[in-house]
Amino acid sequence: MNTIKIRGAIFDFDGTLVDSESLYTKALIHTASEMNALKDFDFKSLAGYQTDDIYDFLKNNGYYVPDNFFKEAEIYFHKIIETDLETFDGVIETLERLKSIDIVIASNSNIDYVKRMAEKKSIAKYIKGYSCHNEKLRAKPEADLFINAFEILKKYNNNIQKENVIIFEDSIAGVIGAKKTGIKTAAITNTYSKEELLKNGADIAVDRIDKVLEYIEII
Repeated sequence: MNTIKIRGAIFDFDGTLVDSESLYTKALIHTASEMNALKDFDFKSLAGYQTDDIYDFLKNNGYYVPDNFFKEAEIYFHKIIETDLETFDGVIETLERLKSIDIVIASNSNIDYVKRMAEKKSIAKYIKGYSCHNEKLRAKPEADLFINAFEILKKYNNNIQKENVIIFEDSIAGVIGAKKTGIKTAAITNTYSKEELLKNGADIAVDRIDKVLEYIEII
């Protein structure tokens, strides 16, 4: 495909910049084992979806979800994330290469968590703003978070156009939401296969985030 000329970028956080989705999946599996429930369910298949969406999927498909299952999983997740969270290979190199443009994070996660972990993993210094799920912004696969992120970019550069922005994602939910905005989307195969990501609307799919740099040009 042609080189994407960019003046701004929007990054997903969990699963794209930091390897937290695997830790959340680990927490769900651990809690299922502890509660002797949902042992046959493949939690990896719903990576990138918000907890409420995972719960709805389980209930709608006839799975028994014990009381406090997600609360206990959340407690375990926040315990292991303090010591086990890592950035993916190539993340800091990519952010360093893009530091001359405005960057916003668009995440399904709580803004306090995202900001704290971005600071802890030396990501925050590259970020101009955060667009995180709340009572006003619907979670991915809706497009709200990306649309709001683009509006944040416009505050820094009123002349920026969607064709001069790229979205970095890793999940199918994220790619679907990004596709709705009309902004080009680069997907990294940290969570799903290249075929799945392209099928759901990604414009680019690569196995390392820094390989996206081959497809873009800063203007």
